[in-house]
Amino acid sequence: MFFAADIGNTNIVLGLFEGDEIIEHWRVSTDLRRTEDEYAILLHELFAMKQRDVASVKGAILESVVPYLNEKLKKSMERTFGFPPLVMTSETPIGLENRYAIPREVGMDRLANAVGGKMKIGAPLIIIDFGTAITLDLVDKDGAYAGGCILPGLETSADALFLRTAQLPRIELLRPPAVLGKTTVASMQSGLYFGTIGAVDALIDRLWEEIGYKTAIIVTGGGAAQIVNELAHPCEYDPHLTLRGLKAIWEMNNTSLRRQSYGASATDRSAG
Repeated sequence: MFFAADIGNTNIVLGLFEGDEIIEHWRVSTDLRRTEDEYAILLHELFAMKQRDVASVKGAILESVVPYLNEKLKKSMERTFGFPPLVMTSETPIGLENRYAIPREVGMDRLANAVGGKMKIGAPLIIIDFGTAITLDLVDKDGAYAGGCILPGLETSADALFLRTAQLPRIELLRPPAVLGKTTVASMQSGLYFGTIGAVDALIDRLWEEIGYKTAIIVTGGGAAQIVNELAHPCEYDPHLTLRGLKAIWEMNNTSLRRQSYGASATDRSAG
């Protein structure tokens, strides 16, 4: 079995693979206060809850956008499984050329999504990840990671309205029954929900216009399920895309033949 960990700003997403199939997955809160010991205990408890044996795990990878937690999770995974995980960095070979102006600035989750999306659908492709931030990333017609867009996620936008205004309340993020809100809460829900959908659709159109061709679209992320069917553009939905990309990256880095074939790293193969 294989284990993948995706550490996000709000949640840590964990997946257990048997072959290419995700047989278990968990979503736990990202907590900077937890110690290495507490994360190790948490891993054991999650496996025990599903009646899974930690000793069955023979490979693992860790990707994080919260650098403070990297060492804690790495050590807790090593204690749990008996070996250190591969920690994805900007130097990790990923099988894609990285055409970002400063390649090391790209979040590892965005690169894992690009790998998972290209593996599942091919190129060209736009990957949309609905999380604390919403990211749109392009794998271009050459099969390279070309860059993308970042905007606030639904909860982030709702928190900003609550914290930066005197009279707007904290709201539950539900799909409103109409665009025209008749109460303050309904008006906020409408603006946040439909406004986010409109922003994403507009960014897709602008990206297509800028690059001169259309792409396939795949959507992922914790906030995607309620929105994916609202987008004007047809797209595929895979809630575990990041985990699938991480597994593919681990395989590239643990098979010598594939390592030679996927010589491009996340930083060193910039355009030209």
